[in-house]
Amino acid sequence: MTEMTGAELFGARRVAFGAYAATYDAVRPEWPSKTVAWMLGSPATATVCRTVDLGAGTGKGTRAIAALGHEVIAVEPSDGMRKTLAVTLGTLPGIVAARICVVAGDAECARVLRPGGWLSLGWHHRSEDVEWSRELTDIVERHEKQPDDEEAPPVGKEFEPFETEVFTYRMRQSIEDLVLHASTWSYVAIHPECARILDDVRALGRRVADTDGMVEIPWTTRCYRQRRR
Repeated sequence: MTEMTGAELFGARRVAFGAYAATYDAVRPEWPSKTVAWMLGSPATATVCRTVDLGAGTGKGTRAIAALGHEVIAVEPSDGMRKTLAVTLGTLPGIVAARICVVAGDAECARVLRPGGWLSLGWHHRSEDVEWSRELTDIVERHEKQPDDEEAPPVGKEFEPFETEVFTYRMRQSIEDLVLHASTWSYVAIHPECARILDDVRALGRRVADTDGMVEIPWTTRCYRQRRR
């Protein structure tokens, strides 16, 4: 078997999401309202923000923003992700769906953000404070260094320095949803032994599930925001 180069691996992972967009939307972590509000710059409750969700994916963040009463332009280059996002609008109350506009493409943040507006970035990281989560990391063969406060993204001259906040989130899933969840991780999806890995994830889930058959996954969400000068 020929091993992929770094560029080939990146390319394969980059396009892996579109093929299973509906599964991605069903089993990936949500964006809690408290996290989203902070990323929007902690606006006053009555303030309506006009936002761009760049790389919106299937719209998990988009829907969270709109549910808080804000207008959202969801920008997503993947056809598969964008189609799933459009389908999910039908599950929302009409007043919430009306706040969302879905478009194809990408954009340069400094160009589309108004002066005084906020650029925010956030990443979910599965917490390894519990033993079974560390076992899951070993099974999927994925060990990543977690970011810390000294590793904020580089600051462009158009922006003020980054502010940082960390949120925690606990997600409960069935054993089969845990398996589906792992299957949406790009490094698992393109792994030559994907089926074997998912079987091992299932076995782990059966071993650690609560009496109701559910598994609780602890997440840490590290967020950054900076204001446009």
